[in-house]
Amino acid sequence: MAGKKPIVAKYEVIKLEHAQADALEDRVKNPNYGFKCLHYSVSESSQKLTIPILNKNKTAGSVRVKTVDAEAKAGEDFEPVDRVLEFKQGEAQQQVDVIIHDDDNWEPDEDFFVQLFDPINGTELDGQDAKTRVTIIDDDKPGQICFDEPKGVKAPANEECAEIVILRKNGSDGIVTVDYDCVQLDASDHTATPFKDYEPQKGTLTFQHGETKKSVNIKIIPRESEDAVRDETFGVRLYNCNPEGAKLSKKAMVLVNIVTDLDKKRQQDAYTQLLAKIEAEEATTWGSQFVTACMLHPTKGENGEIQDIEFMDGVFHFSVITWKLLFALIPPPHYGGGWPCFVAAITMIGVVTWVVGEFANLFGCVLGIPPGITAITFVALGTSLPDTFASISAAQGEKYADSAVGNVTGSNSVNVYLGLGLPWAYATLMTGEEYYVPADSLGFSVVVFVICATICLGTLIVRRFTVGGELGGSDKGRLMTCIGMSSLWGIYVFLSIMQAYKKWGLAEPNYGINKAPTRAQGCCAPYNKANAASNGCAKILSAMAAKK
Repeated sequence: MAGKKPIVAKYEVIKLEHAQADALEDRVKNPNYGFKCLHYSVSESSQKLTIPILNKNKTAGSVRVKTVDAEAKAGEDFEPVDRVLEFKQGEAQQQVDVIIHDDDNWEPDEDFFVQLFDPINGTELDGQDAKTRVTIIDDDKPGQICFDEPKGVKAPANEECAEIVILRKNGSDGIVTVDYDCVQLDASDHTATPFKDYEPQKGTLTFQHGETKKSVNIKIIPRESEDAVRDETFGVRLYNCNPEGAKLSKKAMVLVNIVTDLDKKRQQDAYTQLLAKIEAEEATTWGSQFVTACMLHPTKGENGEIQDIEFMDGVFHFSVITWKLLFALIPPPHYGGGWPCFVAAITMIGVVTWVVGEFANLFGCVLGIPPGITAITFVALGTSLPDTFASISAAQGEKYADSAVGNVTGSNSVNVYLGLGLPWAYATLMTGEEYYVPADSLGFSVVVFVICATICLGTLIVRRFTVGGELGGSDKGRLMTCIGMSSLWGIYVFLSIMQAYKKWGLAEPNYGINKAPTRAQGCCAPYNKANAASNGCAKILSAMAAKK
């Protein structure tokens, strides 16, 4: 068969012609009869193959067509053919159909031949085009045998057996067998000893057609004392996978760790990791923080497994490496009892928030968006997205919803009480003068916000009685809540934008808030001047126009 074997999907019909008789010289051909194609490839699912036989002289005559076994056997892989073709005068071609058998068991590709004979004496006809080869391509996928937990199995010592699950992936055609046995690793203290810590097993797993999962149960031998600490490891190995088409995973052995108690073991590992982290932080120097900020390396997951670096990890690392180097200026936690680190970290958070807010204001200014709209869109998103990610982490890591919801309410409390209160108090106390900021569209925006916030709180209350908690529930319920909450923010922003641009008659409502003209007083007077030409945004736009 010329070239590479074609990739055949299950039940895919493939019929290929590889060698045409026209390429042969006339002297090596049969002068009277012959095949048009000298080599066919056909998938098992094709059911039948139609083979044309040529009557080269178009004279009346007969020829015998017969299948000849090779690796493929008549009756098992195909239906045998043995018949005489009668050609009439002027008839140039007839054809025979060969039925192909399909099965579910994997086997290598197999050949058989279709050959022309003399109908009277039964001798083979001369010529290279008097015989054609047929290759039956197997389309069965026996699959790959692998462990369900290739990174290791934790076996609590208080359970009778350790269950090791073996899977069959990427196909389940036919019968597949695989041998297994238990392996003693070495003679160290934490190596499990056969017949002392576990009862070794050896056997063969047989996957029937369509079967994708098997289990091996290894008996754990208990200790005399229930308080004894268990931490022994042994291996379970897979080998000798049959048939040849079935593949065995490269990870053909899994480690089984016998532990005293799975939860206690995890707590102990977490405590050990915490101590190691504290010791590492105590050894951290100011210079090593810059080295760590530039490094990108694999991380350890929640279950202790090593997680390799992915493409997006590299993208995020190099996109924020400037901020990492900036934050490396913060003193190490063990300097000065942690207070320098705390103060510097709070300062850095303030700097980042200020930078995000300034960039958002400038972006809105360049686009010609009113400051009020910029504040509730770009500035709000830039300063609140960290709270969103903090709530996501809390929802995933905590048992209750308190932390996830508390992150939002606590952050908003800081924004309202400190973010507004401190600047106003500073402006009033430091100058001793009246400090006045006009409301403009504040009244309408606050009313819409209160309505949306009330609906949000009502949704949380309804979820508590219907679902049993503010978070969680069915996939459909979570999706609908997500859409509803996001829609509230969209409605708030949309209505505020309409009011700012005086659409739909929303320019007039002030809801009792006095819209007195701006008075330039107090320490913020330079920013409250009525003259638009002196506004910082106008200066920026004027400078851009001058450059053009």
